Amino acid sequence: METLKIAVRNIRRNERRSKLTIITIVLGVAVLMNMQGIYRGLTTTVYGHMMAMDTAQVQVENAAYRAAARRLPLDLVVADPEALARRLRALPGVKAVSERIDASFELTNGTQGARVQARGASQEEAVVTDLGSRLVEGRLFEAGQPGLVIGRGLATKLGLRLGDQAFFTALDRHSVRNLGSALIVGIFEYGYPLLDDYLVYLDIDQARSFLDLGKVATRIVVRGTKPDQSAAITREVATALAAAGLSPSVEEYGSSRGLVAYEWKVFAESLVSTIETRLQLLLTVLATLFALIFAGIFNTMAMNVEERHREIGTLRAIGIRRSGLERLFMTEGLVMGLAGCLIAAVPATLVGVWLGVWGIDISGLLPRDVPIPFGNAMRASYSWVDVLRAATAGVGAAVLGSLVPAWRAARLPITEALGAVR
Repeated sequence: METLKIAVRNIRRNERRSKLTIITIVLGVAVLMNMQGIYRGLTTTVYGHMMAMDTAQVQVENAAYRAAARRLPLDLVVADPEALARRLRALPGVKAVSERIDASFELTNGTQGARVQARGASQEEAVVTDLGSRLVEGRLFEAGQPGLVIGRGLATKLGLRLGDQAFFTALDRHSVRNLGSALIVGIFEYGYPLLDDYLVYLDIDQARSFLDLGKVATRIVVRGTKPDQSAAITREVATALAAAGLSPSVEEYGSSRGLVAYEWKVFAESLVSTIETRLQLLLTVLATLFALIFAGIFNTMAMNVEERHREIGTLRAIGIRRSGLERLFMTEGLVMGLAGCLIAAVPATLVGVWLGVWGIDISGLLPRDVPIPFGNAMRASYSWVDVLRAATAGVGAAVLGSLVPAWRAARLPITEALGAVR
């Protein structure tokens, strides 16, 4: 306790030097904590947007569909999807289930055309994804009322507006080319060109009729109540498929018999790969920043001790042991480290709230063709581990920055320490 009192008195006595040291610790801890939040928020934001826009957490397909997915096959389907959807909705952790049919359409306004991915979807699509909240004009498709919902980028490209007649052609399941038409009833915008420029929605019954598919679907899409637990939900769905006898055996895997549940990352491999590469780069930057902050705090504390050689010599001359000196300076470092962490909590929290709630608006900073769905803002994501890691780094640097030079200074001959000009 006596050592603590002396340490606090020394800190207060050297007010200017102590303030500089504490400010260094405050800045280091605040920056380090928020950089960790940005690092985690990158995946949370991008992956969360991808699931909400398109993939949801889990998708169920025919066991052979993946191998032929590029051609959007209509012969590898999920039979009796309504019964399966009911079974999956009953699982714990499942929020909504939608049936889908994906096909390749040629969409035209009568003079200009574009190859698009057409998605026949059930009414629950607005719950499985956030399509409903992304409408900028009109409404969603409705059962029994033919209509198309298209992206704003595609509408701009083809000069289509709400209420215009669009024409489309596609090969049905018999490879017969069919011609159809429908009104544009809604326009959506995700701010993600891979969807805004190349995707159209229509009611699943309308898609089934046009493609002569009967009561089947090409996939079942499942949204869970907790987006960050997609792996667990995937296991639940896979277990339900096995319990219903719908999973393929080992010998049948890869054939057209049976259904397989896939986690959303399977459908966003290029995105995940891109983000993982960016995360490695950001992790390198974070590690470098961590080292620089640690070195800065360490250097400030070391200078604090180096400037007090006369004081150290005096204390040694009046009989204080080396261990006592080391303990005193370590206590000073601990007190300033803790003070810096407590003070850093204020700016770190304010910045954290801003980054976590409002985020960084990057909508105007990135080119439109960047294939990463940031949305309008990238939000940071924090955990108590970030706080503990940043605080440990700040306090640890302060203590080590005091202890190491104090250990060296305490071993100087007393006459040399007393004669030091600082």
